[in-house]
Amino acid sequence: MNTKITNTQNQAVSTSFTQEKIELIRKHFFPVNAKTVEMEYCLNIANKYNLDPFLKQIFFVPRRSQVEVNGKKEWVDKIDPLVGRDGFLAIAHKTGKFGGIRSYSEIKQFPRLNNKGKWEYIQDLVAVCEVYRTDSDKPFVVEVAYNEYVQKKASGEATSFWTTKPDTMLKKVAESQALRKAFNLSGLYSAEEMGVGMTESSDIVIDIEAEQNNTQENKKKVDFSQNFSQSNATTFSEDERQVLLSLGLEVKNEDGYYWIVGNTYGLNEKIKQLGYRFHSEKKTWWKQIGNVA
Repeated sequence: MNTKITNTQNQAVSTSFTQEKIELIRKHFFPVNAKTVEMEYCLNIANKYNLDPFLKQIFFVPRRSQVEVNGKKEWVDKIDPLVGRDGFLAIAHKTGKFGGIRSYSEIKQFPRLNNKGKWEYIQDLVAVCEVYRTDSDKPFVVEVAYNEYVQKKASGEATSFWTTKPDTMLKKVAESQALRKAFNLSGLYSAEEMGVGMTESSDIVIDIEAEQNNTQENKKKVDFSQNFSQSNATTFSEDERQVLLSLGLEVKNEDGYYWIVGNTYGLNEKIKQLGYRFHSEKKTWWKQIGNVA
């Protein structure tokens, strides 16, 4: 079913999402302050490649980017559509010509330009990805080196994702590039290439340690070091209410359950720590009412 949404110029923008799904996407996958034109762009990219944010094939991520305005470079906040590995694979499968993928990593000699302007070989972690098409005799091969893609803090140290999972992050970069190369996918980038990481449950996490995103306004002042255990999942206290308010959320009491109200974009892990569960049909977070503290 084709549905049209209206942009800021009152022009119709066609998407394959139903109006109900568009509203759910706006609520759960975009920040509260997202601009209409940014949401339209992201939805059109998702529609063009038939990618579903509910299946975690595409993510709409707030990032700081440097742009040129009146001849001067300025930092601006914008929403970028980033594709997960599953998204690239979904596109490849839909062509009917995907013949398989193979990725591995190894330590090897890799060329690098040193600070004296001369090329030298250094030992580096390199990820290799081979993508096969059923209509091609040879695979599409991409090699990427750790030192070319590692995301760093302002101090020059690798960010947490690249410190704890360098092999995984590098392979995902190689896989994304190889799939783009094999299926001619221009204008799509993976989370790992843009200073963003993925949790094991495929939730997207902005790597705010990366130098390009390392701004004070992006840092939450709420302390989530306290671990809310499952045994306390049915209680509700004033402290919990204040935590939710600090996140821009409220709770309504209905039919013996607490339901979270508000834009929950990017807050999955914090909400889970408070003992809430995601209701897949109602597309919101809930927990059963117990004792009120």
